Amino acid sequence: MEGNIQMVQAEVADKTANPAPLGFTGLGLSAVLLSLTYVGLFPLDSMVVSMAIFLGGFAQVFAGIMAWKKGDVFAGTAFNAFGLFWFSLAGLIILQSLGWAAAAEPISMATYLFIWGIYTFVMLIGTLKMCNGSKAIQFVFLTLFILFILLAFINATGMTGLLVIAGIDGLLLGFGSLYAALAMVLNEICEKPVAPGI
Repeated sequence: MEGNIQMVQAEVADKTANPAPLGFTGLGLSAVLLSLTYVGLFPLDSMVVSMAIFLGGFAQVFAGIMAWKKGDVFAGTAFNAFGLFWFSLAGLIILQSLGWAAAAEPISMATYLFIWGIYTFVMLIGTLKMCNGSKAIQFVFLTLFILFILLAFINATGMTGLLVIAGIDGLLLGFGSLYAALAMVLNEICEKPVAPGI
């Protein structure tokens, strides 16, 4: 006797949270503290390096992995890449301080920053094409692109007087990123758009 076998297809609802606020928080806090060194408030010390590793690095990589699991290619790529950028930046500082590698030459540092600037520019184009058209996210990528290009120029030319301008741009980036993170959280909690630009 042959039985009828029925295939049942079930869809599992995605109950995982939006990882973007965590990623933007990591970027925002790290960018603010690093930028304060550029404007001369305090030197580049272990506090900044630690923030780069644990918030800039781990928070963004965690957010990136969560975004990949949700099927968000843009967020998964951006958060993972920029999280690993913070790890690499901290590595440049730590390897030199431990004597494991020579300090980066200004031209090699300029190249490093310029390549990240080009990458950021392409991601900025992606934000302009995103369906939700988030002005806050576009602002974050625009100011990040400007920061990379400014820092690359400073390293290539030795015009350290421009660091204050880079610091101001970095502060705009950091606070813009924190705005994006907190706006997403508030909009989610209130279940309606209470913070504009997201």
